[in-house]
Amino acid sequence: MNLTKLYSYKSSGQIWRILISDPEKLILETRDRSTKEVSLQCFELFTGKKIFSDFQLEEKHWVGIETVYEDLILLHKFPKPDMPGHKEIIAVDIPTQKVLWTNNELSFLFAYKDKVYGYKQGFDERYFTSLNYLTGEVVEDLGNNSEAVNSLRNLSENEKDWSVYTFPKNFSADVDLTITRAIQSQTANLEVTGNIEYILYYDLLLFNYHVKESSSNTYNKFTAIDLMSNKVILDEIINTNVRAFFTDSFFTYKNLLVLLREKNEVIIYSIN
Repeated sequence: MNLTKLYSYKSSGQIWRILISDPEKLILETRDRSTKEVSLQCFELFTGKKIFSDFQLEEKHWVGIETVYEDLILLHKFPKPDMPGHKEIIAVDIPTQKVLWTNNELSFLFAYKDKVYGYKQGFDERYFTSLNYLTGEVVEDLGNNSEAVNSLRNLSENEKDWSVYTFPKNFSADVDLTITRAIQSQTANLEVTGNIEYILYYDLLLFNYHVKESSSNTYNKFTAIDLMSNKVILDEIINTNVRAFFTDSFFTYKNLLVLLREKNEVIIYSIN
C-alpha cells in the first residue's frame, strides 16, 4: 500500500478542531495565537477545493463549533471568556457562508432528524426545545422531560456511522507480533516516552510516538509502514520541541489519512 498526498492547509494560528460533514466537506476551526480570533475553513474533502477560508462571525473571539449537521455548522458562544459553559446556537450555511439563524435563549445539545435540540437552564433543572435545523423555528417544547431528550440523544449517537472512521489506539506488547516487530524496528534505538498510538489500515501500519532527544527537547514522529513489503513509506517529525504529549494527531476516514502537523497544518493523504 502507498500514501499519496492530495493537499494540505497551513494556518497562521492553531488548528483547534477538525470535522468532516455528511456531505464530505472538511471543516477546520482555527484560533490565532496572538489576536485570539476564531476563523472557519472549509474544503471539499477528497479534492481540497476551497469552499471558504477565514470565515468569521461578528463575535470573533469567544465562539466555537458545536458540531456539523448536514450543510450547517452549528456554533456557540461562551457566557464569559474564563467560563467553559456554552450559550446560544448559531447556524451557518456552508454553501453560502450565511448565518441562517441564531437562538440567544438556548444552549446546544444535539442535532437529529432535521431538528436541533437545545436547553435553557432553570434554577435546578433544564427545559428542552427542538428547532427546525434550517430555520431555527420552534418545533416542539419538551419542557423538563429529560428522559425523552436523553432517549433521542442516544438514538442520535447510535445512528451515526463511525464505521468509516478509524482512530488511533495505544500500542501494547500483546498486539499482533507483526505490528510489534514493525514498531520496534523504528523505535528500538530511540528513547521513546509516553504512549505509542497506532492504526492498522489493512496492511498499512500508521503510528506516532514521542522521542526524547535530549533533556530539553522531545519531538513527535509519525511513521507509515507497508507490512506486506516491510517498507517505510512515510517517516517524519510532526511536532518539534514538544513540551506536552500530543495525541489525536491522525485518523483515517474511508481511504483518507488526515494528519495534523505542528498544530497548524492539516495534510490529507489518499491510501492506495
